[in-house]
Amino acid sequence: MEACLFETEGVKIPGTECDYQFSRSGSRPAHGRLYSPRYPSIYPNNVRCSYHFHGRPKDRVKIVFEEVSLQKGDVSCLRRADIIKVFDGRDSNAPAIAMLCNELAGYEVLSTGPSLLLQFTANSASPGQGFAATFHFQPPPDSTAADSDRLLKLSFGKAFESLGPEVSATSK
Repeated sequence: MEACLFETEGVKIPGTECDYQFSRSGSRPAHGRLYSPRYPSIYPNNVRCSYHFHGRPKDRVKIVFEEVSLQKGDVSCLRRADIIKVFDGRDSNAPAIAMLCNELAGYEVLSTGPSLLLQFTANSASPGQGFAATFHFQPPPDSTAADSDRLLKLSFGKAFESLGPEVSATSK
């Protein structure tokens, strides 16, 4: 079997048509690509795909939709048969942070925590091309120092303390 150019770089969940798991671990890359089924061809109708992202405890998940081409139609996504929903957490009970339909390019979504769920539902009689996106597990800033947050607060605190008296001395 030849490698497909438009290959979703996650682990396909056994027994599902198009559900994938993306976990951040030592051997897995921190970023990669994902696609709707059959992209760049027309996606099948009556399909529901879930893309589950699980980062490390302090990671955030960034999804960049490079290309979204679902059915054309009104601006509102509420009554659309083909839709992409992004949830800020492990499952669809988490807050929805994006609902995409129609056609767009270069749209970014960033989770507040280490988990994110992207759900692609297609029920229309006129499927489109689907979507192409990239994912990035973003570690917290300066994750080299184990206690970077604590150190940051300490150094900032000291900086402000040292500024305090000098500022008040010059403003008299």
